Amino acid sequence: MSARLRAALTRARVVHLTRVTIGSHEPAIVLSRVARTLHCGGMRFPDGVPTLTNGDLTLRAHRLVDAAGIVEQCRDPVSRQWTTVPLDYDDAMAVDWVTASIPARWESGAELLFAIETTHPDGSRRFGGSISLRNEGERRAEIAYGAHPAVRGRGVMTQAVNLLLDYGFGTCDLETVLWWANVGNVASRRVAWKAGFAFGGTVRRWLPQRGEYLDGWVGSLHHSDPREPRSQWLETPVIDGERVRLRAFRDTDVSRLVEAAGDQRSQYWLPEMPSPYTEQDARDFVLRCVVAAADGVGLTWAIVDPSSDILVGNIGLRAVGHGGWEIGYLAHPDARGRGVMRAACRLATRHLLTGIGDGGIGASRVSIKAAVGNTASRHVAVTNSYTECGRERSSQRLRDGSLADMVLYDLLAPEWEAMTA
Repeated sequence: MSARLRAALTRARVVHLTRVTIGSHEPAIVLSRVARTLHCGGMRFPDGVPTLTNGDLTLRAHRLVDAAGIVEQCRDPVSRQWTTVPLDYDDAMAVDWVTASIPARWESGAELLFAIETTHPDGSRRFGGSISLRNEGERRAEIAYGAHPAVRGRGVMTQAVNLLLDYGFGTCDLETVLWWANVGNVASRRVAWKAGFAFGGTVRRWLPQRGEYLDGWVGSLHHSDPREPRSQWLETPVIDGERVRLRAFRDTDVSRLVEAAGDQRSQYWLPEMPSPYTEQDARDFVLRCVVAAADGVGLTWAIVDPSSDILVGNIGLRAVGHGGWEIGYLAHPDARGRGVMRAACRLATRHLLTGIGDGGIGASRVSIKAAVGNTASRHVAVTNSYTECGRERSSQRLRDGSLADMVLYDLLAPEWEAMTA
């Protein structure tokens, strides 16, 4: 603990005690209708704050000793990226938050804000983050949470969210809880997904952050909803072959994605892609792939050279219903004519048609579409033993405005089993 923080805590103890013993009566007198409708608002801090426990995890009132951990969390780059925490967050701000802001929110009923206490990797038991229900009135609330960096990735926040939801739907008699996060905050979305939230899409320019309005993801959970995921979150496994490796996208892939998608030949056959194709377009594409995997409807890999890890293309899977999936792919210009996409398509096909129990998706049918004149794309399908099964006439408008037939190929699970037996 820094000398500055120690001095601030010493000064704050007097203020904190004054708020509890003297100032806590005022908020109770002026409780708004919003606080009353939450059924558990307007509590004295800290004496009236309940302690919720589930195994090693406890939700409790914040304490002055939490201030050092709060500063660590708020200065962490991940917290700064996804929350509105001030970039110059310091010891005094943490003390003020614990001794003034949090008590005021409890006593007014505006927000039920708990400290998360849990065992850290070093074996000590201390502050591990904060979680709250923000009162929206009429038995509605928004859930908000943030974890100390030392306890991330250990299931702490998932456990805390479920514990607080039990309290909110039970003791507080909530009808519905909303979840908001900046678009791209996949870790927060995964926690909400595990708790059973239904995602309602993206709200453009809705969440304020440091003078900007950012796009937000929103989800909702009703008191009667099952508290379990509503869909399968598809993981992106690393799949190694002799010629290529399939893996999740990384930031270092962006420039190569731009080159591949901005290539004249790619633009001609795939006119739905933006032109010119920018780095932001590539990042938006990667994020859409992440959301599709989170919703269980799509899975996309970066295709990379096994020795250099340089991106040579991408290949994606899209659910089309009734156990069927469609494959799409794009090669980087310098990877064409080397058998790269043929090898990647075989690996993706194998993953699709492998049973769930064996680590695959368990598809019953896989299909590929290619414009009649796109001989390279059609060659990939044919050399992977897909069968031409039809044609959609004049169904694809190309970059020059002309209409092209789309040739359909498919491969059935029994056929794959016979081929690989």
